[in-house]
Amino acid sequence: MQLGEEAGLELLYARYGGLIFTLALRIVGDPELAREVLQDTFLRCWDGSESFDSARGRVPWWLMGIARNRAIDLLRSRPHQARLREREQLAVGIGEPAQPDATASFPMRHAVVSALQGLPAAQRQAIEMAYYGGFTQTEIARELGTPLGTIKSRTREAMDRLRTLLWPLIEPQRGGVGRP
Repeated sequence: MQLGEEAGLELLYARYGGLIFTLALRIVGDPELAREVLQDTFLRCWDGSESFDSARGRVPWWLMGIARNRAIDLLRSRPHQARLREREQLAVGIGEPAQPDATASFPMRHAVVSALQGLPAAQRQAIEMAYYGGFTQTEIARELGTPLGTIKSRTREAMDRLRTLLWPLIEPQRGGVGRP
């Protein structure tokens, strides 16, 4: 892909599209917006492929970082906030149908949710606040009244555990061989 070959982008999309969609859906909570984040993530990946540095991390983590940042930007945007206000006004008047549970139709989402549920409560809370709430570690520490070092440790331990639990889904053809 860094050589400008579209086949590289197609391979990345086929391999990590489900993971990115699952992450985006978890953050934005709406399949349409999650698809927008998914598309924008791979567009940014293509346009910024030279920014990937294998010494700084693996491809899925790079893609998830792009997706997370895009999802949070989307949630903080004025048009999104306006859509939310419009929905709230409509829901008050006519009642909104319940959202179907997407877990059954998205195996990757189910795996991520299960992995998160397997974390100790304090670690899960730190991860959810950071990745789904858009909080910085400093903001999490302040919000929870917990020392920053403790939040950093919880986050690092949680990420290590999630990496171990989700590794077979992220690197399927390698089967976990060569995992850091």
